[in-house]
Amino acid sequence: MLATLASPRSGPWLVLALSLAVAACTDGKAKHAADEPRTVRVETVRLTALASSLTLTGTVRARYEIPMAFRVGGKIAARLVDPGARVKAGQTLARLEADDYRLALRAAEADVRSAEAETERATAQESRTRELTAKGHSSQAANDQAVSTARAARERLDAAKSQREIAANKLAYTELVAEADGVVMSVAAEPGQVVAEGRAVLTLATGEAREAVVAVPESRLPALGSGEAKVTFWAMPGRTVTAKLRELSPEADAVTRTFLARFILDGASDLPLGITAQVTLAPKAIAEVAQIPATAVWWRGDQAMVWVADDAASRLIERRVDIVRLGSERAAVRGELNDGDKVVVLGVHRLDATMPIRLSELH
Repeated sequence: MLATLASPRSGPWLVLALSLAVAACTDGKAKHAADEPRTVRVETVRLTALASSLTLTGTVRARYEIPMAFRVGGKIAARLVDPGARVKAGQTLARLEADDYRLALRAAEADVRSAEAETERATAQESRTRELTAKGHSSQAANDQAVSTARAARERLDAAKSQREIAANKLAYTELVAEADGVVMSVAAEPGQVVAEGRAVLTLATGEAREAVVAVPESRLPALGSGEAKVTFWAMPGRTVTAKLRELSPEADAVTRTFLARFILDGASDLPLGITAQVTLAPKAIAEVAQIPATAVWWRGDQAMVWVADDAASRLIERRVDIVRLGSERAAVRGELNDGDKVVVLGVHRLDATMPIRLSELH
């Protein structure tokens, strides 16, 4: 028997038999390993309400900031205030060179005197013609002409007086006068500079109302909520005032892509203008979220997923979630999760729904 197996003819058959025996043993071990439950580390989900708040940094500004401009054009002769200066109503802020406007006023006054003389002559002529016509020494046509001439003279006199008033006003406009008490915030022109009518040469902050002005990223606009906020100040540690959103820019800045928001401050008339303000919007409760380890989240395309362990069936279930907040170690998610679910937290990329599992609770 042994001799027969050892013969040269039986050698290939012996190798084949041994190979089949080894393969059968290997398949048996692999099948046994596949049937063995895999231990997965899990954490129990606890749903909590997450409050979302937003803090923005800006500056304190006056509620009313008036661009001050000359109502006529010309060359600036003097600027009498600097940024930061406190001014009173009626105080002169700047002057234009007024020589041309004085000459214009003189010309207008001369036109008035000329019109007055013409009106006086035409009125006298009208009176004489009326008397002559009544006595039959003048025609009715001549009388009508005299009446018309006198009326036209009076109209030209009224026009000349109006022009004189306009010239006087323009001369007065060469002085830029504060219309209310306030603080000069900025200047945009210097003596010797020629400015056009209506171009702002300085900005005057008036009134006692104060606002916090901040730039809001477009992605955070929903966080404005009701517009209620608390405001603190770097220059005044410990002081907090309440604020309410008064105005939100209707369009984003072309460069920064942010929206300018102005919050009116309560009881803050004593605040210095220009100091830094931090506006913290009132927390807004959002849907309940689960705080889980960041390692529990895996992705299928653009969709965030987690594995939930079904202890009774000893298997895994895929659940879709949305990331609310992602930190270096923990993630706040919401979606297809319930309070008490057990989420797999380690090795999530090497699992699939067909694997038998054994749970190991992570504490």
